[in-house]
Amino acid sequence: MFDKDFRITGKHANYWKDLCELAGNVPDREQHNNFKIFSAYIDAYVVCPLIGFQYNRKSVIDNSEEGNAGMLAEVFGKRRQELKYVYQIIMMLDTDSEPDEDKRLYRAFKFAAETPEDKSLIEENMKIYNAYFLGGLEILHEEFVEQCHDDDDYLKQMYDYVKRFYDEQDGDAIRDGINKYLG
Repeated sequence: MFDKDFRITGKHANYWKDLCELAGNVPDREQHNNFKIFSAYIDAYVVCPLIGFQYNRKSVIDNSEEGNAGMLAEVFGKRRQELKYVYQIIMMLDTDSEPDEDKRLYRAFKFAAETPEDKSLIEENMKIYNAYFLGGLEILHEEFVEQCHDDDDYLKQMYDYVKRFYDEQDGDAIRDGINKYLG
């Protein structure tokens, strides 16, 4: 898990580029010249699944356009703890893909593929993680690329998005949910 190169193609690759600062050696600045909310692809790969989950939005790769983006396995190594944490949160809370609480807890903490069943479980879990990642990319692209045309739009949209996100959170419900798992 998080130990192989990761690559996507099509519109989602372009969304990823639109939302992230591109490496200096990528001659793609003209096509993806807009307001960047992430400084690196890995930042989006950590945050977007949470946004996709929060808004219950999953997606599948859409290859209707040209484009590709990705990260080398070495990039994951530096952020593995954060990635595992986000992975665990999603695996524990995603009742749509697994209604049984004990099975959700098992899959959240199963990282090693010791058996073929384990390998299959981890592959399925990564599909869920990546589906939420793609959904989060779509949400942020709609919010910050499609609706922002200048600095004022970007600042207003950022303020509105953060305020809306904050207003949607129910702190007591989140705290109760965490305490349920902790004891």
